[in-house]
Amino acid sequence: MRAILTILAVGCVAGGLFFARPAQTPGPPMRDFEAYYSAGKVWNAGGDPYSAAIWPAERGLPGVRADRFEALPFAGPPVLLPLLGAIARVPFTIANDLWRALLAVAAIFLAAIAAYAARSPRTARTFILMAIAELGFGPITSAFALGQLALPAAACAALALRSIWTAVLAWMQPNVAICTAALRIFVPSLLVFAACSVAVATPAGALHYWTVLRAHAAAERFALIQVTPAAVAYGFGSGSGAAMIIGAAFATAALVAWLVFVRRIESGTLRLCATCALTPLVLPFAHEHDLSVAFLPAAVLVVRAGPRLAPAAVFAALLVAADWLGLAQRPQGALQTLLLVTGCGCALLALAENAEVRTLAAVAGAAALIVICSRGAVAWQVPVWPAAMGALPANSAQLPIAAAWSQELRSTGLLQPDPYAAALRALSLAGCAMLAVLTVRYARGAPP
Repeated sequence: MRAILTILAVGCVAGGLFFARPAQTPGPPMRDFEAYYSAGKVWNAGGDPYSAAIWPAERGLPGVRADRFEALPFAGPPVLLPLLGAIARVPFTIANDLWRALLAVAAIFLAAIAAYAARSPRTARTFILMAIAELGFGPITSAFALGQLALPAAACAALALRSIWTAVLAWMQPNVAICTAALRIFVPSLLVFAACSVAVATPAGALHYWTVLRAHAAAERFALIQVTPAAVAYGFGSGSGAAMIIGAAFATAALVAWLVFVRRIESGTLRLCATCALTPLVLPFAHEHDLSVAFLPAAVLVVRAGPRLAPAAVFAALLVAADWLGLAQRPQGALQTLLLVTGCGCALLALAENAEVRTLAAVAGAAALIVICSRGAVAWQVPVWPAAMGALPANSAQLPIAAAWSQELRSTGLLQPDPYAAALRALSLAGCAMLAVLTVRYARGAPP
């Protein structure tokens, strides 16, 4: 059975990556790297990378439409600016390759620490299967495709199990680093991160970053690209006020669950896994790639849980593994999503301690759900920025970058309530909640 699962995993992931890829959307490769690179150029020139000054740097990059305003804001912490400034000193195509190599290294480390945490045999086969599972995990492939720092941040958070000071590096993406609250290094790492930010940007600059971050979060809070309880509630038509209350209620419930159940877990690995799974329910700002942090609990739980919890664990893991937002925006990529998710499930089951044939029903169930949802995605397709963006007000380029970004999202149609897109994103959050509950259940009877 393990041999069959391995063959299925390799075949499905290879087919999804090389033969079932949908047409690429216009724009530069690794679209979000555009903002990182341009922020480095602005910082090198002594400008403010958190302002609309980033647009002149972006408009000159290959693939960006220079004939209209389509600025992509930079919202990374100031401590990243020296690194981005160094990268911005080389041509964009070379910088793109260097960034892709950095993400590949992060993915390798994440696969290795996931295999270690899952207590799998330390063999080449184990690492290859875990890497295949990673390639089929939607948030990770999304992070890689966009060039997002969420992937190395998730890897650093997971690596804190072996080297606690990597928790400091996880703060390159603060909403991912929150999961390290499960570790004793959390407060010291936060203090080191804050001190480094002040050293790079001065106290006034660090305060400016916090102000910009709040404005950017407010501008995007209810957008269709947000995978948060508040954004999902707004998508169902609850209204902004009710959505905020619902988001606060989910965050409070997750925090209470963490205080009551997760903090009592003796195993540091399982405590981190449960916290990683709960984190997306707490965050006020999260994109699909930020769910990369859920790969660790998904891998550990499926591999270690045993036959009793395995079906539910596999189904929960694959709910998170499916790129539901990508499916909603590109329904023509449904076959790729189906193959990648199936490959992810088969790879993890091939590593499982006591895999049974009946557990494959969970993989089949997730695959069937993707097929069903892809039919609806054709009828209710979500627009993609900036391809679907309409005309902007004439003063957009003169506005603060957060306000300009809000206008871009609105003009693209990404701030409109959309119950179908909300239902798809709710599946990701449901998978995270299931992983958290199952991790706590497993931890109660887990061997030391």
